[in-house]
Amino acid sequence: MVIFVGYSLWLGEKFLVVQNRMFDIHSIVPILLLALAAVATLLAGKFDLSISGMATLSAFLTIGLASKQGLPMGMVLVIVLVVGILGGLLNALLVVGLGINTFIATLGTSGLFLGASAVYSGGTQVAPDSTDTPLPTWFSNFGSFTGKPPTALVVVVVLVGGVLAAVAVLRARPARFSARAWRPLALSLGGVILLGLLGVLVFTPWLSDLSWATTALLLVATALWVVVDKTVFGRELRATGANPEAAKLAGVHTARTTVVAYALTGLLSAMAGVVAAASLGAAQPALGVPLLLPAFAAAFLSTVLFSRGHFNVWGAVVGGVFLQWVSQGLVNGGLAFTWNDVVNGFVLVLAVSISSLMTRSSSSTGH
Repeated sequence: MVIFVGYSLWLGEKFLVVQNRMFDIHSIVPILLLALAAVATLLAGKFDLSISGMATLSAFLTIGLASKQGLPMGMVLVIVLVVGILGGLLNALLVVGLGINTFIATLGTSGLFLGASAVYSGGTQVAPDSTDTPLPTWFSNFGSFTGKPPTALVVVVVLVGGVLAAVAVLRARPARFSARAWRPLALSLGGVILLGLLGVLVFTPWLSDLSWATTALLLVATALWVVVDKTVFGRELRATGANPEAAKLAGVHTARTTVVAYALTGLLSAMAGVVAAASLGAAQPALGVPLLLPAFAAAFLSTVLFSRGHFNVWGAVVGGVFLQWVSQGLVNGGLAFTWNDVVNGFVLVLAVSISSLMTRSSSSTGH
């Protein structure tokens, strides 16, 4: 809200254009998917620096297998997602099975994935030409901002998200409230959320600018949030990341949990590559490398959004959007786009610093 107020006073209608801001979100869907991929392993107390390499390899395979080899796009997507999972399992083998440092192992596999994409493409861009099988229209529409899902689907997605948010409010009772005192307040808050969403659906135009890619992102983020926050696996994942020794003593299979986290990260990274390929209609060398810094910046911003020092799904999504709007506002104000990495790096360092301070504060107060 502060960002919007500040930019509206500074830039006026130059910034406050709904379609432009929705296009900003659409354009960073691959970054947000990589941020979610990073969160999956960060929750387990591990890092995965290979997410950008896997996104690059996935983009090349998506375009190449469909246009050059002529495989059906449905089969291509299955192959690419399986490759993503296998890449995650390779990282798990190195980190969990062989005990290699998580930074060294995933930095090495990142080079492996980038090298494999270079070998596959001959070190050049892969794009369909007149002699190749054209990409399916539905695939191109998925990556285009002008490709819009049916309004009914968007309404369902938003309402389901609102219901889940309301349920989360009902269940997230602060320690200082008794169950009896919290229930009426929680019901009121949940009702406000649902009424607010209904108002958004009826009175705002932004839903008409929600693209297929953005809708898919919301679905993936919702599914990941349910897995992380509402399942036994999610609790085991958080326990593993918080204190693996204590988690083991409590009966958690920490090794298995970490392996699944890496496989999930590989899957989400492959999804990011598919979306990038659909948006560009081509695959370029090192396509995913520039996405690594903003993805981790968004992931670490989640520790100061909706949380006190803990990684979370919606914090990563909102953090990524925050980064994009800050950058675009500065560009609209006259700052060269070459400063984007400076802004992302500054926000990453700031988020980590604030998260560390909050964690220390919580530890010192016993919360």
